[in-house]
Amino acid sequence: MFELTVERQFAAAHYLRGYAGPCARLHGHNYRVRVSFQGEALDEGGFLLDFAVLKRLCEEAVAPLDHQCLNDLGAFAERNPTAEVLAEYLYRELAQSSAGLPAQVAAVTVYESDTAAVTYREG
Repeated sequence: MFELTVERQFAAAHYLRGYAGPCARLHGHNYRVRVSFQGEALDEGGFLLDFAVLKRLCEEAVAPLDHQCLNDLGAFAERNPTAEVLAEYLYRELAQSSAGLPAQVAAVTVYESDTAAVTYREG
C-alpha cells in the first residue's frame, strides 16, 4: 500500500455556538490541511497518482472555505465548524472528488494552529 500526502492552507473565521468560552466570539484561524491518499497499484511510470492531481483536488476542496465566515456556509449551518467537523467535511468532499482514481482519500488532518490538530479517517 502506498500513501501520498499533500497539504493546503486557507484562512477563515468562525464562532462556536453553544460554547462557553472565548471561541464563542467571532475569530479566525490560518488553517493547514494535510490529506493522505492510499492506493496499491503503480502505473507503468512508477506512480500511484501525480501529486499535481492530488494538489488540485485539495485546492478545490478548501477554496470555498478560504476567507469565509464558516458559520455562514450551508455545510456548517447546523453544526459548529470545529476542526473535527472541518476534517470530516473535507474528507467527504475529497472522497467524492477522488472516486474512480487509483488513490483514495485515507485521512484528513486539520491544523487550526501550529500546535493543535485533528485527524479524521473512516474504517
